[in-house]
Amino acid sequence: MSAGGTTGPDGTGTGAAATAAHDGRRASGRRRWPVVVLAALFALPFAYDVVEAVSNLVSVPRDSRYANNEFFRENGLDGLVAEPPWVVLVLGVLLPVVAYVLALVVSRRRSLGVVALALVTALAAAAALNLTITAYVTSI
Repeated sequence: MSAGGTTGPDGTGTGAAATAAHDGRRASGRRRWPVVVLAALFALPFAYDVVEAVSNLVSVPRDSRYANNEFFRENGLDGLVAEPPWVVLVLGVLLPVVAYVLALVVSRRRSLGVVALALVTALAAAAALNLTITAYVTSI
């Protein structure tokens, strides 16, 4: 090794450069845990949005198929029979997951405040879009 460092028996550096690198890794590990805790806390409302979307994915096709479509068929209104909006329902499930991952990717290696802002923005956008999807799907 250069800069006056030597190599130990296990091949790791024992000089000043190795000590500085080790201290840098230790400092970055100390700064990482608040971000991990923040990401874990924000995972809960995102998970709730996913559960809500899965609930729509299960209940909306059942309701529309049995309640509305049976009524329309019984009364000769076959033109009003509609299939569930599968694309919208699946997008509702994927949206919170994509928003969460995108917020973490965009805010990677940033300060805690930037990570929090990215997660809050992603949560607000995902919640607004999921609410819009829920209103659209339940009105059909």
